[in-house]
Amino acid sequence: MNTNKIATIPNYWIIPGTSIEKDFVLRRLDGHFKLGFSQTNPDYLIHKAFCLYRKTNRIRNASTKTKSEVRGGGRKPWPQKGRGKARAGSIRSPLWRGGGVTFGPKPIAYNPKLNNREYDRAFRVLLHEKQKRILAISLFEGLTNSKLDISKSIYPGKTKYAKQIFSEIFEKNNINLKNLLNKQLISIVVSTQEYKILEGTLFLQSIKNLKNVSLIVDNQLSINDVIRSSWILMTAYSSYNLTLKDLSWKKVKR
Repeated sequence: MNTNKIATIPNYWIIPGTSIEKDFVLRRLDGHFKLGFSQTNPDYLIHKAFCLYRKTNRIRNASTKTKSEVRGGGRKPWPQKGRGKARAGSIRSPLWRGGGVTFGPKPIAYNPKLNNREYDRAFRVLLHEKQKRILAISLFEGLTNSKLDISKSIYPGKTKYAKQIFSEIFEKNNINLKNLLNKQLISIVVSTQEYKILEGTLFLQSIKNLKNVSLIVDNQLSINDVIRSSWILMTAYSSYNLTLKDLSWKKVKR
């Protein structure tokens, strides 16, 4: 009887991109920058788009009740005339204790103005300026058979082996940085189809313990992710999707 454990976990992980993939990514980042845009300084658009990202994620929950929202106070406290008192229409007046609040805080939705074309321009320029920090990668299939022996698996699925994979990618690109994973934020950008391949793999489970490493689908990449990432590992397919002429999916999120 065979006592070996059989698993149906796919065995995919990332490897350094080939020279053809590197050239393709660089050409896409250089080419999409000139799609009908002027060469003026677009830093103000990047700042505007980043402020939009921060303000749309801002939530103000502080709320007070006005005179009409406070419970009670429907009856007039005393007659309008005849008692020598100041006239009063409700005990929930802001002048009374227990009454409403005048001009108090209310929940606010921050929706600053930014055109989709402006956001598109800022996103394209930011990718172009960050191209020196973008490295090409590709997916590697360890075993074609989905039923594999765990004891003989090429990729054991441990975090220390994931660190070796990242160090190999940076070494292939002539980047020698000590403790890179502990100090700088690394984003892995893949397409939707590639994410479905990596979903549930041993590699995806092994990088969950790396706090500074994140896996992002290309259609969910935000301008904040590009700004905060020290290094971006990008597949050729995702670079093609991010540099299409019509970024209809890249709408301003409000």
